[in-house]
Amino acid sequence: MAAGGPPPLPVDGRRRLSTRPQEAMRNYIGNVTTAVVREASVDEVQRMALPDVADMVGKVITAPDYDKHFQELVDWVEEHKARRYVETASLGLGSPTVGVTAFTSFPLDTDFCFGHAAMATAATSQSQTARLCSRFFQITARPGGDGSWIANAFLWPRLAAALESDEPCVFKPVTAEYLGLAPSILHTAAHSV
Repeated sequence: MAAGGPPPLPVDGRRRLSTRPQEAMRNYIGNVTTAVVREASVDEVQRMALPDVADMVGKVITAPDYDKHFQELVDWVEEHKARRYVETASLGLGSPTVGVTAFTSFPLDTDFCFGHAAMATAATSQSQTARLCSRFFQITARPGGDGSWIANAFLWPRLAAALESDEPCVFKPVTAEYLGLAPSILHTAAHSV
């Protein structure tokens, strides 16, 4: 995946705990990010179809004992909470890395009494340092709860081209019509003239 070492893959641990999240997390505030890693050469990944890459990633995510891992992680954070730590990739050190943040497991409440926003993205510190940590990819649930996601990214041109050209095409452009800002009637009428 990255020359010189694999990039970490962030995991939403709350959904993977065997105890109910209320019980497991009742004494904790905030979020802790953990990562799983699977080494793969660039050549290996390039030879694979996108569904096979997704299958490989899925197996990496489901492998760990998350109850044990998160308890160890919480204990470590508790012991070291007075100090500050930064991932080396955020400083631009180490091998090229794609940082991923996913806000898909909880809906963004954008209804301010005049309907849901057409599009919303969360601001993160990674999006501000994307150029330092190589590249950044953020996934957000679309407001309104239709189950779709909106992805925005700072990517290398070759990676963007590969993602946009892979079949079956997973990514679709975010247009005014898709967001509900332009009636489809106008779009259809323009093509029929």
